[in-house]
Amino acid sequence: MRILFSSLLIASLTRAARAASVSLDEYRDHYDPAPAAAVEFEDATGVGGGSGEEERNLSGSKGDKGGKGGKAHKASKHVGLEDGFVDLSEDFERDETALAQPLIGRLPVRDNSFLRAALVLENGKIVGKYVRADVNVDDPRAVHSTTKGLISLAIGKLIAEGRLHGVPLRLDMSLEEIFPLNFLDLLDPTTDFRKRVTIRELLTMTSGLHSGASIPPGDNLNEALYNPIFHPQSTNKGYNYMFRNNILSYVIYAITCSKDLWHCKRPIQYFAGSILPSLGVTGIGSCPAGSWNVAHENWSDYGNTDACSDGEFAWFTNEEGFEGATSGMTMTVNVMAKLGQLYLQGGKSAPGPGGEQVVPESWIDQTWTPHVKPPTIVGDNAGGFFWYQLDKDTWFSYGLGGQIIAVNRRLNRVVAMQSDLVGEEEPSQPSIAVIRDIMELTFQLSPYSFDN
Repeated sequence: MRILFSSLLIASLTRAARAASVSLDEYRDHYDPAPAAAVEFEDATGVGGGSGEEERNLSGSKGDKGGKGGKAHKASKHVGLEDGFVDLSEDFERDETALAQPLIGRLPVRDNSFLRAALVLENGKIVGKYVRADVNVDDPRAVHSTTKGLISLAIGKLIAEGRLHGVPLRLDMSLEEIFPLNFLDLLDPTTDFRKRVTIRELLTMTSGLHSGASIPPGDNLNEALYNPIFHPQSTNKGYNYMFRNNILSYVIYAITCSKDLWHCKRPIQYFAGSILPSLGVTGIGSCPAGSWNVAHENWSDYGNTDACSDGEFAWFTNEEGFEGATSGMTMTVNVMAKLGQLYLQGGKSAPGPGGEQVVPESWIDQTWTPHVKPPTIVGDNAGGFFWYQLDKDTWFSYGLGGQIIAVNRRLNRVVAMQSDLVGEEEPSQPSIAVIRDIMELTFQLSPYSFDN
């Protein structure tokens, strides 16, 4: 950490003269699709699974055609009109007009007992809920790689608001600019390549670096920068999945430190101070240094949260006490739904002038802009900033084994799901078919959407 402090301090002094102003427009590519026509639908939605004495109040809402008590959905760019906005600092209300029609009866016959809990929101209200009988819905659960889709909120907010070493932040800023004293290993032939990697490339997984399940994410900055594998063919900057790596955690710390060392914030400190309060999430737990490593030692107990103190949101840390950038968040399914609704509301915490723009709407646009075409669990669909496109209206963030936040802008719906890890060789596989079933029915998608 002392090396990082020195790097930030020296760079700040030597680059202060380069200060300049920047508008928000300079860091983004606009995504402004033509607005779709308003649509009406008759549909019951919800999520079901398991058996026994489980809670099955899974339901959906129904809009009657012809104005008979129903209301057409207004399609817009993440509810650009504020129809469907809710105050995220308050508890979600339940839509009492929703039809109680559990999805369990509509799903194909499969073993879906791994599903722990799920919430379906429509216009910011709960229209579907499922909690397995043995699950306490208020217990936080590791969301694994869904962490990737959420840490980008902090990156976008910092880029919009901050400067680094007196220079306006930008998506194409290189790691060498952020960590000027941390690429001194001239004997490593990959140093020159690594230091030119940009924030944008990390967010789109086109950096040319790769880290599989066997590669540690980095217990310090140097390990985070040098642990990922570099292949000569990586110079084409194509999509290359970063299963685990902590570079972006140190990026957040470096940016917040750039004002002065008293403002340094680790990722959980930044989330707890700048993002979560607007969502009414104040129960922040803490995880001891090294908890990430302990929680991911064995598949049989992968993501165990026992080491962390109680809270609806917590975050595993490496040995140096920095939170994992690509996995490690733990949260309740309710917090997952609130973060999904924040995306649907274009980064705004509430409707009207009193609503805080927690994250710039332009960053949500950029996150949900197709940048790459990676293979995902639901086919060869476009990828944004750690989010994946299911169809033109639907984006989702996926964590190992079925931890899902999915958002459909046409229907103003959000789905949050938590699942047990099942299987030994590939924990994700048994859950994929059920996840497809649920998302297809909830978002009224053609089955072919998953394979296009």
